Amino acid sequence: MSLVISLLSILLINSFEQAMITFCFCLPFALSTFYKTCGVLEDVGVMYNPLGVVLGFLTLSLMILIMLASSERAKGYYIALQVILGCLLVMCFITNNLLTFYVLFEVCLIPILLMILQWGYQPERLQAGMYMVMYTVMGSLPLLVIILYLYAWKSTYHILTLSYFSNNNSFLFFWGLAAFMIKLPVYGVHVWLPKAHVEAPLGGSMILAGVLLKLGGYGMYLYSCTINISWTMTTLGLALCLISLWGGVLASLACMSQNDIKALIAYSSIVHMSFIILGLLSGTSWGVTSAIVIMVAHGWASSALFFLSYATYQVAGSRSFSYTKGMLKVMPVLSAFWFIFCMVNMGFPPTINFLGEIMLVPVSLMWSFKIFIPVGVVMFMSVVYNMYLYTEINHGMLSNYLTAAKTMSHREYLTLLGHLLPMIFVINMYLLY
Repeated sequence: MSLVISLLSILLINSFEQAMITFCFCLPFALSTFYKTCGVLEDVGVMYNPLGVVLGFLTLSLMILIMLASSERAKGYYIALQVILGCLLVMCFITNNLLTFYVLFEVCLIPILLMILQWGYQPERLQAGMYMVMYTVMGSLPLLVIILYLYAWKSTYHILTLSYFSNNNSFLFFWGLAAFMIKLPVYGVHVWLPKAHVEAPLGGSMILAGVLLKLGGYGMYLYSCTINISWTMTTLGLALCLISLWGGVLASLACMSQNDIKALIAYSSIVHMSFIILGLLSGTSWGVTSAIVIMVAHGWASSALFFLSYATYQVAGSRSFSYTKGMLKVMPVLSAFWFIFCMVNMGFPPTINFLGEIMLVPVSLMWSFKIFIPVGVVMFMSVVYNMYLYTEINHGMLSNYLTAAKTMSHREYLTLLGHLLPMIFVINMYLLY
């Protein structure tokens, strides 16, 4: 599959150098897939699990779309950072060494930090980079201590070995969980995310929302397997889910008060991450499956929304709702894409986001009715702020800044269709099988 994606990328990208770079970072993942089926890579640190495979595919597909979207401004240094980040993410999703995972988990911050500092839009990019480093690195220190403690206890970093022999230690899991809840992030430790999104360039925002946030969910899944703990019907698990879900409610209300398009999309990511926490901590295969579906759906949808915000910025010269009103009158095709991806983001049937959210309903009812209430509120508020996002940009009195609107390029059409087609493919596969 990875080889097919990399070969298609050569056809989609005009520059030979960009196409070859894309092929080179797809090739290791494809080779690991081949050798793992033959049972050869046990000793070189490669592990296969369903969530890692899905997120690896998501990473590779989004990297191709990001290079396609950023081709006009993509120069050597920018392309190199994107490729390095893609390689680090893929390695993070397939490693079977807990310490290696931690190192890759932290090193992934460096390319995105350099993108923000080098290509950020405003002088506040320094503050955004500082917030991101402080929150993520400081929050990860307890996780490093716990990993070293597990090694001193069992003399191994191998994830599968640790999962066989670890006891049900909720204390260890609670303190190690902070790193992943910050990376997701959960409301309350989310301050770094809107700042990073607002200041990041197009490619940085797309990869940050599409894949980097999923590192927190993947780490939580991997870490819970390592500690071998079940959160079903526990008081601490219930408290964590309630905190994240009511944080999702507050993030939904924060979306309604935003005047910047990218800030609103960033807060909507926090809302979806609360659903992922509920699915992962449910302790059921149904809940974990729903979390995986939401991760994939949010990865493509949020990346597309950030690209749409960039396209709108190119037309209006601003991301403020006050300057983008009436887009439907001058660029109906762009407005149609806004409508489609807002529907996807709110979980409108039959999109895969709807599939993931509807799967959470029985999970929340099985756990507690106290969980179901905020789940319902967040689902309702998701519809509200997505309709607010669409109407504020595309309806209303025509802004004077949109009178000389340009048409969309073929590259922009191809990028948006590239985000949409995987969602349709996943829906068809689910219906068939």
